[in-house]
Amino acid sequence: MIKIKEYSASLQKSLLQTKLEEILTYLVHKKGTQFLNNILTQQNSQIKHFTDVIESNKLNNLTVQELSFLCNMSISTFKRNFENHYQTSPIKWFQEKRLEYSAYLLTNKKKRPVDIYFEVGFESLSSFTQAFKVKYNITPKQFQLSK
Repeated sequence: MIKIKEYSASLQKSLLQTKLEEILTYLVHKKGTQFLNNILTQQNSQIKHFTDVIESNKLNNLTVQELSFLCNMSISTFKRNFENHYQTSPIKWFQEKRLEYSAYLLTNKKKRPVDIYFEVGFESLSSFTQAFKVKYNITPKQFQLSK
């Protein structure tokens, strides 16, 4: 029996990759290429479900725990998948989307900041104004007046 953990990291990686290839070759030989197609289809389905949950809830004020539950993942798996897919943290991404939508509402729908802060997922007008000012360097009202 080989104890892979006793070897260097590069050799471990090489051995594990070889073993994976060996297992996949065996499974394809025994079960056919449909086996691999099923794995890839299932993975694509999981990715689509993940992105559907994220996109459909981008303006809802859900916690990472609630989103991970909706995606049927642990919190750590959700965060890891999120950062791999979106290249940023969930908190930053959701805030960015909410602020972009608020800019749209202020400019195109002519809504007042007091009327939209809750709609775009902020709990108070002051937290909305502060986040907006960090992103756009002006208050929501000033932004609206400048457009």
